[in-house]
Amino acid sequence: MNIDNIKKVCVVGWGKSGFSLCNLLLSLKKEVKLTELKERKSFHPSLIDKLTDNGVSFEFGAHSENFLKGCQLVVLSPGVDPLNSAVIKIANSLNIPHVGEVEFAYWLTKAKFIAITGTNGKTTTTFLIYRVLRENKKRVFLGGNIGIPVSSFILDTKKGDLIVLEISSFQLETILEFRPYVAALLNIEPNHLDRHPTFNDYFRAKMNIFKNQQQKDFAVLNKNIEMLSDIEKKIKSKVIHFSSEFENQNFSCIYRIAGIFGLGKADCLHVFNNFKGIPHRLQLVRVINGVSFVNDSKSTNPSSTIWAFNNIKGDIILIAGGKDKGVDYKTIIPHMSKVKKVNLFGQAAQKIEKALSGRVKTQIFPSLTDVVSASFKESSPKDTILLSPMCSSFDMFNNYMERGRKFIEVVKSL
Repeated sequence: MNIDNIKKVCVVGWGKSGFSLCNLLLSLKKEVKLTELKERKSFHPSLIDKLTDNGVSFEFGAHSENFLKGCQLVVLSPGVDPLNSAVIKIANSLNIPHVGEVEFAYWLTKAKFIAITGTNGKTTTTFLIYRVLRENKKRVFLGGNIGIPVSSFILDTKKGDLIVLEISSFQLETILEFRPYVAALLNIEPNHLDRHPTFNDYFRAKMNIFKNQQQKDFAVLNKNIEMLSDIEKKIKSKVIHFSSEFENQNFSCIYRIAGIFGLGKADCLHVFNNFKGIPHRLQLVRVINGVSFVNDSKSTNPSSTIWAFNNIKGDIILIAGGKDKGVDYKTIIPHMSKVKKVNLFGQAAQKIEKALSGRVKTQIFPSLTDVVSASFKESSPKDTILLSPMCSSFDMFNNYMERGRKFIEVVKSL
């Protein structure tokens, strides 16, 4: 799309992506509006005031037709559901096209994208690929669902640069032209069924990562995915397989991607050996009287929690709960041999308790603070108290990072 002809743009959704989009659009000399359903008092005023001083118009507490009138493009923050959002219905009625933040940023660069998606393991894989490429003298940027909006750095990129992107199903829903040079699918299991009506809808969103690729591009696929043959039929690019049978799936995928750029296993191992882990993903917070506290707040689905079980030795007290995503919590039952109790909090607590009824002792608490304190009191030396929620954080927190930081704060106060 030729953005030179676009003069007025409306950003939907305030937050990190919304703020970055506004700054990007101002740099492009566009007239900028932002609409957000939450009330203004829900947000820190200083950033809003700064953008207001630079000419950005804000609408809080509603999405109105009058506010969108005159705009030539709507750009969505990742959390906005393009199928069910009232603002999209308004935009459609006014014949205003809409795209997501990743798609819009893609229009503004000639850099090559390496895009990583999947149900689990995206963040670790994305970060490690970035480190491998960067430490081997590549000019590379890191962004996407990992917590860095692409719009925050896209104007600094140029032809020949690489952008390593963690990309979610939400971001892939709004893809039009986005074409990654390398697209990797780590795995796919039911997730986000509160947003995607069915697993097939979730699956189709994930497959958008490949839809614009051409023969000169690469698709890196886990050969253990059940629907592999169906996926490969839809792909035009060169397919490279990796396996999660005999080695860590993240490492196996990274070796294949590194090979595309002329790097070998030794280049990767140097990075792996110095890797200290990702915050909020199996992060050891503290050991008290032999009891380990592990922050796995980024675990927002049952399969991710199963992965955590498999990587922890000794007995586990699981802390879970949050905003329900429509997934089946019973899938963790065959993997709970080390779990001696499940302590629950948040909106989904009763649903999880019902799913696990008769399989393990459960108890519901009113807050994360209460559940951490109670878990510590009933723990024994060599136990692990594991925060691995299986749910999104939006019932009590703004994101999984805020939830993880609260867990760390409570643990450090014990």
